[in-house]
Amino acid sequence: MRGFVCAICLIFLAVGSAFASEVIPGEYMVLFRARDAVMEFEGNDRDVAVSVMLDFQAEYLALRYGVEVKNSFSAISRSSGKGMFFVISDRAAVDGKFEAELLENMRSDPFIEAVSPNEVQKMISTPVGTSKKGI
Repeated sequence: MRGFVCAICLIFLAVGSAFASEVIPGEYMVLFRARDAVMEFEGNDRDVAVSVMLDFQAEYLALRYGVEVKNSFSAISRSSGKGMFFVISDRAAVDGKFEAELLENMRSDPFIEAVSPNEVQKMISTPVGTSKKGI
């Protein structure tokens, strides 16, 4: 049994080391808390409500935190009532102290549910049947 447990641990270590992650300074994913009022609508009415919600939330992020909204995820917002955005801050990308303060401020915002740095996952190995040249 002990050998089995050791083998499982080695497998998890090998799988974990097969991926490398890299945080991109100044880039974040922001998720707002759910807006129940949006979920009360259906069909085209919900599409309009989500669009208005996303516009207000994007403007809020830009004005309150000085970030640039690069993308919003309307399909996620439509199904959950939560605004989700990809944002960047040029200043945070070069100033670690400002980045820490920005993250702390956004994470303590009562309208925002979660903020996480944008993280790129890279596979170390090439999947079978593909070449690095084609990737």
